[in-house]
Amino acid sequence: MKPRLLQVANVGQICGGTAACAWTVTQALPGFEHHVAFLSDIQDETRRVFTNCALHVWSTVSIDQVQAIQPDVVLLHNISSQKLKQRLPLPTVQYVHSAGAKAAADVTVYCSRWLADQCGATRGDVLWQAVPRVLLTEPRTHDGPLVIGRICTPQRRKWPRDCLDFYREMVSAVPAGRWEFVGCPSELQAELQQACLGRATFCAAGWQQRQRLAGWNVLLYHHPTLPESFGRVVAEAMRAGCIPIVDDAGGFREQLDQGGGYLCRTAADFAHALQSVADPLVRRSLSAQAAIVGHERWSLDRFARDLLTCFDQAATHAAVRRKLL
Repeated sequence: MKPRLLQVANVGQICGGTAACAWTVTQALPGFEHHVAFLSDIQDETRRVFTNCALHVWSTVSIDQVQAIQPDVVLLHNISSQKLKQRLPLPTVQYVHSAGAKAAADVTVYCSRWLADQCGATRGDVLWQAVPRVLLTEPRTHDGPLVIGRICTPQRRKWPRDCLDFYREMVSAVPAGRWEFVGCPSELQAELQQACLGRATFCAAGWQQRQRLAGWNVLLYHHPTLPESFGRVVAEAMRAGCIPIVDDAGGFREQLDQGGGYLCRTAADFAHALQSVADPLVRRSLSAQAAIVGHERWSLDRFARDLLTCFDQAATHAAVRRKLL
């Protein structure tokens, strides 16, 4: 029989939140029987993505609900102590994706070194997630005008009005560039189109939109006040050979500490980075470097090994707990 894994995530929305990470776990561990419980309604797109998984909708997490599934191990994604007030009697791993009071577990890991530092944990408690490899339907080209994209969940707080002035400066730096935005709220699109001098394309958020990374030269991401704990899209871009040019903040720093992109602190830094990759030779070199680092760090094989290590540690700790009871 296959070992049975139960994952618990807060939001049943595959675009954003922790559902994408939970899905990646199912891809990294095909030898498991997968159950995923969401603490909110599950969107249709999420159901389509989680094929070959048993899905559940709960309002909170209880011992009875968990034991009814009879999992061998439980993986909690950012589950708060309010949603799970009792320690589970089964081997349990808590995967922390943002700061806050989390439910107790046998093993707790953090999605980035930056977040571990924020939470006062050791850097040894870090588990970088993996991302699937975006398929290139044709060889990537490095000539011609830059294609620069931003993909983000369509939450207004992720698209601040400050980005209008930012993009005006970026367009001035690379006036021949083309701009693509995935997930931009409709009320911002007209002004953003104007800021991009009519050279912008807008696409609705969706799970398949990550495939656009295959056609972008640059993933450009700037947010003045909201650092990302882990840049999942940055990891996906790197595996696709798309060059990240992003804030020197949050989890981005450790993703790019081996090269393959640019970390920027000022608008001038972003503009300089874009002008640099307008050179096809620089673009080709950085794209190759991004892919090398991305395949090494964000592969499903690496993630599977690290997950299994966490599960073994949780099982050991749970066995000790049982002996002490």
